[in-house]
Amino acid sequence: MLDPYSIRKPGIGSSNLHVEELAKVRGQVVVCWHGGLQKNHSPNTVPLAEVTFRTLHPDNNFGSLVHHDVVISHLGSLRVGTVWKQGNLIGEIGMDRLRPQRVNFDPRSWQLVTAKSASLFESYMQQFPKRCGSSWLIKLTTASGETILVPCLEFLTRCYGRSSETARLLVTYGLKTIQDLYFYEFNPNPERLLLPLERGVSVREAPFLAHAMYDDYTRDICQILHNKLQAEFKPGNQAFIQVPPWFKGWGQIEGQGYWIDDKTFLLLRIDGLSEPDGPPITVEYKRYTKDAAEQGTSAGRPYSRKLPLGASTVAVSITGTEAPNSKTSQTVYDPPFRTLGTKRKLHHRKKSIPGQAGRPVPGCEKDRLAPGDPRGNGEGGGKSEHVSPEATPEGIVALMWQTCLSLAQSLPTYISELGWYTKAFGFQTEGVPRFEYLSFPTKKKGAPIRLPKPVLIIRMMVGGRHIYILEIHRNPRKSEDEKGITKHVEDSYRGLMVELPPNGKVADIELAVIFKNIIANNCRIKKSQMSNYPHVTFVHRPKEEGCQPFGKVVLKHLSKLIGH
Repeated sequence: MLDPYSIRKPGIGSSNLHVEELAKVRGQVVVCWHGGLQKNHSPNTVPLAEVTFRTLHPDNNFGSLVHHDVVISHLGSLRVGTVWKQGNLIGEIGMDRLRPQRVNFDPRSWQLVTAKSASLFESYMQQFPKRCGSSWLIKLTTASGETILVPCLEFLTRCYGRSSETARLLVTYGLKTIQDLYFYEFNPNPERLLLPLERGVSVREAPFLAHAMYDDYTRDICQILHNKLQAEFKPGNQAFIQVPPWFKGWGQIEGQGYWIDDKTFLLLRIDGLSEPDGPPITVEYKRYTKDAAEQGTSAGRPYSRKLPLGASTVAVSITGTEAPNSKTSQTVYDPPFRTLGTKRKLHHRKKSIPGQAGRPVPGCEKDRLAPGDPRGNGEGGGKSEHVSPEATPEGIVALMWQTCLSLAQSLPTYISELGWYTKAFGFQTEGVPRFEYLSFPTKKKGAPIRLPKPVLIIRMMVGGRHIYILEIHRNPRKSEDEKGITKHVEDSYRGLMVELPPNGKVADIELAVIFKNIIANNCRIKKSQMSNYPHVTFVHRPKEEGCQPFGKVVLKHLSKLIGH
């Protein structure tokens, strides 16, 4: 099953969190299972799930089991198969990929089974404690007759909405609280399926919210799920939650896991799900009228500004026993989630409201984040909300990082060392790649002319020489053609490959020179003098299929730069 010999380094955009509790565990640990739930130590806060880890020895053999209680809001970051060291994500275990499969979500077409009854102790869960056998899974049947087993906690945290807040509020408080917090007013309009969403609630929540508010089937499932969990919470006991699919009819699902026999796939990580068919959903947001705002009709509520890409480097408490004290939440990005099949049609509109939108506050005010309800008591950290962004085709920066990782693995005698580099962290061969930022001059009022621009710096050792590759982050965009097909595009930039001295201080000085030249060229790498040291610029062609999409580009320009 779990294969310790195929650990993949984390990709661009992976969670850059530091998990405090895991920092205390010696060596490397791999997430293997999300188990039973129990009440948090703080009353009326997010429930805790028992997460099973296995230690990973230096010789790449598995060791003993380790268990930690984790708030369910953080399960999207602590996904099965992720590898952690000193509290930081350093990679993922290789798994089998399940391509999109058609499954029937009608109540008579699926079953809820326990891990024990599904014979998982004879395959994936060997050596697991007996209590894990009470974990529930959804047993689905594909259109071709194969079986898919989906852990209920995975389905809850990945498929019931698109953020940790939705699952947290549902199991902790129920639908009424979701209605109170997500809508600025709610007068049911079944004909329009109207959702008057508060600022900060993503439009990607709309399909689930529409069914939870207007579909009796979904609403009943949500209420039963919440009520049963609360009834099963008893001091000292774990509750094993049953989570049915929240809509009926045929759908699609994809992800990663393992074949436990020729016909049965254990889907441990859900990466995509289709949306239910149905009439269009009307999503409404508030638009504040300026005149009324000047009269002081409404003070507005504070809202958080988004952080630049790759800036989620804060510490997170996975137990969440201490409630946060900030009124706004810090968004933490979980792995992307793909909408399969035809997306539900959405109508967008705005409603004019007297008042003002509120004041923007920094996206991260605290050094430490916790899930749960904000509380202004001067304790703890800020509130974290984990969201799963829509999966899009990987961009140039991510593909270049993937290419370099693969080249270093396939050509170890040529590329002897590979990692990412920043001035603050230096050269790192482990962990999620971090960005440097192009800083721009400020206006008279102190605000920057434009937001900092992320730049990925890849450093490799080739023939004893230090080679740096600089890639500027591209802003992704999407558009629809006449047939309604969505196309994903991004800005076009050249890349830069430069040889710098081994001395780190000298390299930092020259990188600052390169950054200054990029800013002078309107934030672009030009086919001109970009450095005082040997360098080449390049375009990202040809692009090939497979794990080395820019392999020919990198090898060609390495040859130009160093002669071999």
